[in-house]
Amino acid sequence: MHHAPLTAAEMGNLWNFYMANTMSRCMLSHFLANVEDPEIRSLLTESYKLSRHIIDRVTALFGEEGVPLPEGFRAEDVQAEAPRLFSDTFYLQYLDMMYKLGGIYYAITLSNISRMELRRWITKLSAAALELSNTITELMLNKGLYIRPPVIPPTEQGYVHRERFLAGFFGDKRPLSGVEISQVFANLQFNSIKTALVTGFIQVARTNEVRDYFLRCKMINIKQTTILSKLLVQDDLPATLPSQFQITKSTVPPFSDKLMLFHVSNLSSAKVRNWGDSLAVSPRHDLGADYERNLMETMKFADDGAKLLIERGGMEQPPQAPEREKLRAGE
Repeated sequence: MHHAPLTAAEMGNLWNFYMANTMSRCMLSHFLANVEDPEIRSLLTESYKLSRHIIDRVTALFGEEGVPLPEGFRAEDVQAEAPRLFSDTFYLQYLDMMYKLGGIYYAITLSNISRMELRRWITKLSAAALELSNTITELMLNKGLYIRPPVIPPTEQGYVHRERFLAGFFGDKRPLSGVEISQVFANLQFNSIKTALVTGFIQVARTNEVRDYFLRCKMINIKQTTILSKLLVQDDLPATLPSQFQITKSTVPPFSDKLMLFHVSNLSSAKVRNWGDSLAVSPRHDLGADYERNLMETMKFADDGAKLLIERGGMEQPPQAPEREKLRAGE
């Protein structure tokens, strides 16, 4: 059988898998050193095993293909035994967020993979992630931690007859649709968990420059949350997400600044995709304007984070096409 080389999509996505899972391994090792709830510990353990499996598989694949392995994140990027920074309930909500993001990323990746053995492997990863996500949701429901989206009554079948359906800037606005509500709520949830994460990171950042960047992230999240909450309040829908995240007073860094910057950068990239998805399925014009504004703001923040990582020597170069001009010039 012909052995095809890895495509650019395969190499790039496997590289991303390695980077993200070496980061997750560090995060989870600290969580596991501090977790008290046995059910949450079990989920953290399974998640840690999944990350280890992905790291090992990518390491083997890159070795077989002669692709340089990135450094990723190592023992020096985590102090697993550092004092607890987050509560057990945060660990659970954090896992829920990460598996939601993972499910989306696996689906996007699979659509660009050609090799059947990789397609089968990523399909299995997706199934494992979905199963863990179901278990997390069930545990959150059992513990009274799951926050359900707003409920609306059924409406009659019919057709849209007025452009009011699209309007939103002036005059009488129609109520939010079910899909629009779901997008607003999902973005609120994401912002809530990310805000809790960076609040902890602010306490333990080693340098003022990195701390100020995380503080800026928190302020942006709070502003965007206010905008989203107002949309629900205008339709008499619940907009307040109860704070279930306890952040300790610890100022001992469990993670390196490099790891925390990378993590926030990854979440910002996911947030850009979230805003884009919300924009695509929200026909009311004022929603589109809000999402576009939030998207541009998040992109600027993510770009500044990338620059900060580069300045600090913390951004690894991903696989990329050859620079033919330099090759022709003999550089």
